[in-house]
Amino acid sequence: MKFRKKVLWKISFVIFLMILINSYSGIQGGLERNITSNIIPNILNQFSKRFKIQRLLLIRSKEVITYNGRNISTDFELFYMNVSTIKLMDPLVHKHRYTSLLNTGTTCTEKHVFLLVLVYSATYKFDERHVIRETFGSMSQYDNRHIKYVFVLGQTMNDTQQKEIEQESVKYRDIIQGNFIDSYRNLTYKRVFSLFWVNRFCNNVMYVIKIDDDITINIPVLIPYLSNKLNKTKVLECFLLTKARPRRGKRNKWYTSQSDYPFATFPPYCAGPSSIMSADVIREMYEATTIMPFFWLEDVYGGGFLPWISRVRIVQPKRYIKALRASLKDKTCHLFYINNSKNTNHSYIMWKNIQNKLYKCQ
Repeated sequence: MKFRKKVLWKISFVIFLMILINSYSGIQGGLERNITSNIIPNILNQFSKRFKIQRLLLIRSKEVITYNGRNISTDFELFYMNVSTIKLMDPLVHKHRYTSLLNTGTTCTEKHVFLLVLVYSATYKFDERHVIRETFGSMSQYDNRHIKYVFVLGQTMNDTQQKEIEQESVKYRDIIQGNFIDSYRNLTYKRVFSLFWVNRFCNNVMYVIKIDDDITINIPVLIPYLSNKLNKTKVLECFLLTKARPRRGKRNKWYTSQSDYPFATFPPYCAGPSSIMSADVIREMYEATTIMPFFWLEDVYGGGFLPWISRVRIVQPKRYIKALRASLKDKTCHLFYINNSKNTNHSYIMWKNIQNKLYKCQ
């Protein structure tokens, strides 16, 4: 009942606002009418989005969500039902005022881009990008499927480093750079920037994979795996974390204050190193950023809040990810390998093992 009253009040307010604007439009002439004609659709559009999301959250709040038989429901969405518009004014996260500082010909001009790989890389990680280009990133085709790789960077205040990045970009034409400082605390900006870029410059892609630069992708296993999903929609797969708790110690790297997030657990979310997404999921999560307040933990925000609001079910496949060092002598049947030891030589060994595999993964 309270929810209905609140919605009716908002509708009345919008109608009143429209009448007021139309009255002003009648008094003013020509140019003002054109401005008003743009204002009204924008107001209605924003109201429609907010009403839709509030209704969705109300439904969600009554659900009991389970995963592997465990109750993973969370009341975090109730906190965001009444979020202040002041918290939805970030020019990058909510208004999408991004500028591609480097975008040297990197667009999906091909008609059939099967897989786009977004590699989140820090500005100074030249060696890590080089390793990727020499290993799995060297495969632009597999099983007649076109693969495209893009390194996603933010800004650096180091002029020398920036010049080196620009030279790297000219040479390889695979770097995009957004208008935000590249830092750990700004990874959410990087996440939303990549959603923005895909929607604007690569919206003909079928699948998108987001990875960190310490990941090796098992291309010979991944491509057939994705090919079997071509008729499926809302694909979001990753290593799923459930019942994760905010870190409250102020010295902790992932410290989250009560004011930033007041609940005991996060909703289920994709761990940061890698995620598989279909194109429709990218579009829905990009739209959801306009009504979801900024949260600096990028994996929780981009891999948890946005899918939860968009009603996208997260799935964790079998043999999804494994530690690279522990897998050097094993059968290479996992989709991803993470190089926790940061030993680049291990990445080369793993890629050689993947290329030379003479067995089928069940």
